[in-house]
Amino acid sequence: MAPGAVLLFDLDCTILDTTELILASFFYTFKEGLGETVSREQILQHFGRSLDDQFRIMRPNLSGEEIDRLVALYRKHNHAYHDQMIALIPGADVALHRWAEQGVPMGVVTSKRLDMTKRGLQQYGLWSLFQTVVHHDSTSRHKPDPEPLQCALANLKARPEDTWYIGDSPYDMRAARAAQCEAVGFSYNTFKAEELVAAGAGHWVRSWSELYSWWEINHHKSEG
Repeated sequence: MAPGAVLLFDLDCTILDTTELILASFFYTFKEGLGETVSREQILQHFGRSLDDQFRIMRPNLSGEEIDRLVALYRKHNHAYHDQMIALIPGADVALHRWAEQGVPMGVVTSKRLDMTKRGLQQYGLWSLFQTVVHHDSTSRHKPDPEPLQCALANLKARPEDTWYIGDSPYDMRAARAAQCEAVGFSYNTFKAEELVAAGAGHWVRSWSELYSWWEINHHKSEG
């Protein structure tokens, strides 16, 4: 096998554009749960971490019970507005279907829970394209820890040196590097390319068409 023979993807802001939904859910939670306002920048810097980790980092003085209450408020808002506020990132469906037709093993590694991961992918007819989905409850540790990626590799019986992990956040890049996979940054509408490179991205792209073209070049090069 060769690099890129196995493809693993983050979900939020990589396959699905959920940025505005996530921001709106955080704004609601801080206002409703704490009577506070929080800026877009304060939220964005923690994109890629699990939800409970984000609240712990942003408000380290809160108890576990208070964190659980905020998570419940967030999910209430997020679930209510999910379907009308998310969008498929342009070109994701085309590239994913092409890889599926070619028999490329693919998986999703996300910090989101299984129910909402499945809901979002099913909304765009993508759920059946993946051979493994590693979600929040699949592992005890979460990105940037490598455990979620290691879980996906084990499920697919794949070697890290054959695998690309494509994600939009520095936490994705750090997890990929720690798991010894190729870290591919997807700079769409959250983190800038230089932030992804600084976190360990070996390559970065701005669109799904660019990602697919780069994969094709590497794939044919390895075959030749």
